[in-house]
Amino acid sequence: MKLILTVDTEADNQWNVGAELTTDNLSYVPRFQALCEHFEFPPTYLCTYEVVTSALFKGTLGQPARDGHAEIGAHLHPWSTPPFDATWDDVDRGHPYPSELPTELLQSKLRTLTATLGDRLGQAPTSYRAGRWGFSPAQVLSLVRLGYLVDCSITPLVSWVADIGLRGGGPDFRKAPLAPYGLSQRDVCQTGNSGLLEVPVTILHTSALMRRSHLVRSMFRRHRRSIPMRAADRFLRLAPQWFRPYPGMSAERLITVYEAANAFGLPAVEMMLHSSELMPGASPYNRTPAAVDDLFHRLERTFAHLVSRGVEGMTLTEFARSHSPIGPRESKPLL
Repeated sequence: MKLILTVDTEADNQWNVGAELTTDNLSYVPRFQALCEHFEFPPTYLCTYEVVTSALFKGTLGQPARDGHAEIGAHLHPWSTPPFDATWDDVDRGHPYPSELPTELLQSKLRTLTATLGDRLGQAPTSYRAGRWGFSPAQVLSLVRLGYLVDCSITPLVSWVADIGLRGGGPDFRKAPLAPYGLSQRDVCQTGNSGLLEVPVTILHTSALMRRSHLVRSMFRRHRRSIPMRAADRFLRLAPQWFRPYPGMSAERLITVYEAANAFGLPAVEMMLHSSELMPGASPYNRTPAAVDDLFHRLERTFAHLVSRGVEGMTLTEFARSHSPIGPRESKPLL
């Protein structure tokens, strides 16, 4: 089993539409990097344009990457990446999904972000995540042409259709495989031979009842907002569980997600978080220093368990170069 740590490395408070593009949270990355190096789990920092062009980038992110202790990839936020188009980049109206953009504008922004990262790093990035999980088939071919090897934008069992971007909802990934797979150019939830590997965020059912019964899963999806189903979810954890250190996601719950992934036979687990979660008040999740300290405590306990189970750390590109999605578990949904 491999551990892949992905960090959406972006401006402060990007949940607030129209928020100023400050990158103070980068000053808090070294503490996280030190924790990762202690456990020998190299993170992959997926960076937005404002981060790459920040004066803090070289000292906080560039050095670990140069030393081989981290990877720097690309994270496309359309609202902060040039070229800008008034129709699609009105930050006061909303944050668009990359999947909403016209193809030409999308490709131009991808080229800008890729070239800027290449200039700052001295080499082109090879890993990618779409902002707001807004991945689409149009991005697959563009990424391959730009030399990318791996994407990590897919959130299995999760739909973003009800979450409005600038004009419409986001993608629906409920039918995507749980395990890494070669992407199709036509449907990002299907396997294909595009040349781009998908490493989905680890999201799965830890409830044995949900894993075993298609009927129960269907009932939960239809009625999950009802009071009885929400009560059942609180006690039985019926909803898909993310390998993500949300507030309230204890180390024990994170370990349970890992153990379920291990039981499924997944070749890797992928954890994600935001760089802004490392700074008090820079995200909705950790508003105080005590909350950030609690995050680190939970990460340390989880990492220690993974080490005890023989898990090895890899960056996204390292995994992509070592992985061949040829077995049935890598090419088919597990639910």
